[in-house]
This record gives sequence, C-alpha cells and structure tokens, in this order.
Amino acid sequence: MGRYAVTSAGRTVLVALGLALPVTACGDHAVPAPVQLDSAEARDRVDPAEAVALADLVTAADSLGLTLLDAADDVTTVTSPASLQVTLSMAAEGADGETLAELEVLIGASGQERTDGINALSSALSDLDGDPAVAGADELPDDPVVHRASRLLLDDSLTVQQDFVDVLARSYDAPAETTDLGGDGAQQVLDAWVEEHTGGLVPHSAITPGPELRLALQDAVVLAARWEQPFLADLTRPRPFTTASGEQVEVDMMATAAPRETLYAEVEGWQAVRLPYTGGRLVADVILPPVGSSATTLPPEVLEELLLTGETRPVLLQMPVVDARSSLDLAPFLADRAPAALKGGLGGISDEPLSVSQLAQQGVLTLDEEGTLAAAVTEMGLAGSAEPDPPFVLTVDRPYLVRVSDDLTGWPLFLAHIADPRGGPESR
Repeated sequence: MGRYAVTSAGRTVLVALGLALPVTACGDHAVPAPVQLDSAEARDRVDPAEAVALADLVTAADSLGLTLLDAADDVTTVTSPASLQVTLSMAAEGADGETLAELEVLIGASGQERTDGINALSSALSDLDGDPAVAGADELPDDPVVHRASRLLLDDSLTVQQDFVDVLARSYDAPAETTDLGGDGAQQVLDAWVEEHTGGLVPHSAITPGPELRLALQDAVVLAARWEQPFLADLTRPRPFTTASGEQVEVDMMATAAPRETLYAEVEGWQAVRLPYTGGRLVADVILPPVGSSATTLPPEVLEELLLTGETRPVLLQMPVVDARSSLDLAPFLADRAPAALKGGLGGISDEPLSVSQLAQQGVLTLDEEGTLAAAVTEMGLAGSAEPDPPFVLTVDRPYLVRVSDDLTGWPLFLAHIADPRGGPESR
C-alpha cells in the first residue's frame, strides 16, 4: 500500500492508497485518476471592494508580464500575468523566510493582504465562468467565458501540512490530489488536467515527472469572447507588416469598415486603442510602440498612463489576424528574481525539504474578425531538495502588445507581444 500523510499541529491524517489506481478516459487513452483529498475548508470568496492590495497586485501583474516579454526578446510571446501571479502566491502560502519575502516582492503584496487580494481578483471572474470546452467549439459564445482552475498535485508518498492544503482550498479553490508522480502514468495525469482546463488549446503539461518530483502546482485560464463590434471578414486582406527583425512580410489585416468611436490614448509616442468584448466587461488594449522602438520596452508607468488617460475618438483601425503560441521556461526568471525558492524555504508545505525545480508557462492567443480565444497554463514543480475632424487611422503594422483584462478590476489576464502575427515556430 502507498501512504500519504497530511499533518498539522497536533494531528496527522493518513490516506491509504491501493496499488491499482482507477483510470478515466481521456480521448483514446486511459488516464490514471488521481485521488482527491478532502479539506474541511470551503471556498471563501473575497469581495474586490474589500481587498486593500488590489491595485498593487494589478500593477505588479503588469510588471511581471512586461518583464517576461522583455526577457523573451523580439519573439512572439503570450503570457498570463494573472496565472503566474496565482501560482507564485500558492507557493508563497507554504514559504517562509527569504523565499517568502522574494516571492511576495514579485507578487506585489504580502501576508493576508496578498492572499485576500489574489482571492478577490480570481473571485471577480466567477460570474464569467463556463465550460472550457467552448474553446474548441466552431463558434465563439455569445457571452464571454473566462474559465480558471488551480490544482495541487502531490506525490502519493509525500507528507504535507494540512494548513497548506486548507488555504489552497479556501482562498484559491485549488483541490489537492495525489498520484504517483514517479510512475508511468504521471505524465498522463498532468496532461489530462491541462487539456481539460484549457479546452484543448494547450494539450500537454510542461512539467516533467520523475522520482524527484514531489508536487506540482497548476493554474490554467482560458478565454473565449466575441468583439462587441466584430470586424467584417470581407475587408480582411494581405497588407505589409514589419517584423521585429525588420523584415517586411504580408499578413492578413483586419479593418473596420468606417471610423468607430474608440477609447484611444497616446503617451510619449506609444498609442493604445481599447476593443471591448460583448457585455463590456472584458477589454483588449492594442498597444503600438513609437516607430523605431521595441514593443517589449514599454515602461510600466507609461502603460499605466495609457490605461488611465484614454479619450473616445473615431478611429479607423487596421490590425492583423493573429494565431500565436509560446512556451516559456521560467526557471531562469525565478533564479534571477527569487533565487531562494530554488534552494528551499518552503517548510509550510512539508517537513520534507522542498525546492522549486520547474516553473513554466504556455500561452495561446488567437485574434480574428469575430473575437478572441486565449489560454495559458502556469505550472510549478517542487522537488525534494481629443477628436480630429478627419478619421484617425491606426495601422498596426509592426510589433505590438495586446493586453486582455478584466475591466472591473484591471487584472491583466493575458499580455502578449506580437512580433510576427504569423506566430512562432510552434504555430507554423
């Protein structure tokens, strides 16, 4: 019999696992079903109006996203600052000392204010939740869908603190499950969760299982939304686009048939237009850098001003159809920004010494005449050890940024650098 122990002050709960795990179907393959662990804690949602750290967390999320895009150089990259922030915060719930301090600097808040703020940001999206399978449907849904999910996946021999399991259930809606992370079926267990909670847009986990992997934190977000004012497909035609390398290529460029009243801002040569999705709750900000500047060099303070100072004006917009996909190994990022986590400092998770051994994020972004499909998965593995008279024309014909956010809280769900709308090598 395998044995899993959950410990807390004064008590130990043992869950015995049989040698033969049940299996569930996933496509044409049988996937070993992880065993879900119970927690006495129910999901406790925090009202965004009561989260004092909300603004700081949104600012920090944008900073995280811009840092990742800049580190990826001039390559099309799709990130989810929101998903990374949630994953780091889940890890912080079991961290202490220098590791906790470094993680909280990245996240943007500390202590209970951090926990409540991340809770409030994710809770605010609950009324948009829906079946992630809409991402694979032939048509975008009439009403926007944003599906989020988090999970703690433990090796079946690991002893963890009950308090850690409880806080993830209570504040992150992240169930704890257990499986043999060193066994032959571990990759299938990881993959099946990722595929399910991204609606198939991301088919595989980026975590590599093995005997040294003790637990994995997984967070996924998928978005499917129609533009409030769709583009006319008949107007889409090949137009020139100058890539980050300076090469001029032909891409399919969408265009509005006539000038539209659009929120527009310009700060220090950076230009931004806001495109709302149906219902007006979700928005996409298309951000074009000054000629000769890289889109990834956007200063956080300029981004903040762009988001706050827009004015409605008629804009005739031309922008590319996008099909982008990227995969980021974030271990070097963590080594640079929170190196203590790679050495330990996670005693709140288990008495067994643990350190972060893997951190990765996969992202997908599709923009077309109808709307947007986007998905991202962040995974952390822990091992032992003013209006003019004429229409204003904005042509997005060089590398640019796309920020998709919840307009209620400002939380950036996705931040992408479109260096080449044709996508990277993975999507071609």
